[in-house]
Amino acid sequence: MKQRKPHAIVAVCCLILVMSFGLAKAQSMDKMDSMEMMDDKMAKPVMQTCKSLVSVIMVNSDTSGIQCRRVSKGAIGNDNVLMKGPIDAVDIWGPSNAVGEVCFEGGGSITFLDAMYSPRKEMSLDYSMKDGMTCAPISGPGTYVLLPGMMMDDMDKMDDMMTMDDMMTMDDMDDMDKMDDMDKMDDMMTMDDMDKMDDMMAMDDMDKMDDTMPMDDTMDDMDKMDKEMDPLMFEDPMRQMISLQDCEVTTQFNLVVRDAPAGESIGLIPFNTTVPGIARTRNWIKIQYEASEGWITGHYTDVRGHCY
Repeated sequence: MKQRKPHAIVAVCCLILVMSFGLAKAQSMDKMDSMEMMDDKMAKPVMQTCKSLVSVIMVNSDTSGIQCRRVSKGAIGNDNVLMKGPIDAVDIWGPSNAVGEVCFEGGGSITFLDAMYSPRKEMSLDYSMKDGMTCAPISGPGTYVLLPGMMMDDMDKMDDMMTMDDMMTMDDMDDMDKMDDMDKMDDMMTMDDMDKMDDMMAMDDMDKMDDTMPMDDTMDDMDKMDKEMDPLMFEDPMRQMISLQDCEVTTQFNLVVRDAPAGESIGLIPFNTTVPGIARTRNWIKIQYEASEGWITGHYTDVRGHCY
């Protein structure tokens, strides 16, 4: 039997080494290509979901990576906010230092549920009206909720601002004039308190009015009161109307029933009356009362059931 020559064995070994080196190099190239593809994917910007919200909500921010999602009333998860009758809500998350502005169509006030706390901490935000929308600054990740009307906190702030304005007008007076004016202000406050008591007694008397009072006069008076209590009187478009089922509405005041949102007066519903809610828009609720239907403002009602 012939023995294989040594140089042939060496040639075979070299060939095996060359093939192994080429395979290892090819695998390294594949890994580099995969890593480059992953880098390309990571370098692509995150889709700005805030730009794809419905037209009734706008979130304006130049912060990279901020994300948005409209939230249903049932997903707000805060009983205190739900009792105030939320109109709309949006979740904003991403960088904690995000800056910008969130706006809701229509009037109201904006409350913030801070996601940095568990459970989320409720905070009232400073808001303003811009082109028919209620806007507030972005305060970080969390839920931004549009509530109806002006909240008590805002009314207290307005009272404080009026008090500060009154004090500033006294800066140029001497001490004696200040004391005289303060005495006059005390007298005026006493008279204002008496007027408020008279107004409260008058409202109590109105609650006790019987059916012998002419209905036309009552409707006219209540129509004026309704407009004074609800100065916004938004004429919501009927395209906003949604049907309701299993919804109960209880009035907080004597309210005027109208033929459409902010429409003509067609009736009167007394204080603390509970009736079915059959439809609603952003600021108005359609009710069924005494075999007829009509619209009342949603800002001065308590609701129970599936009313959103």
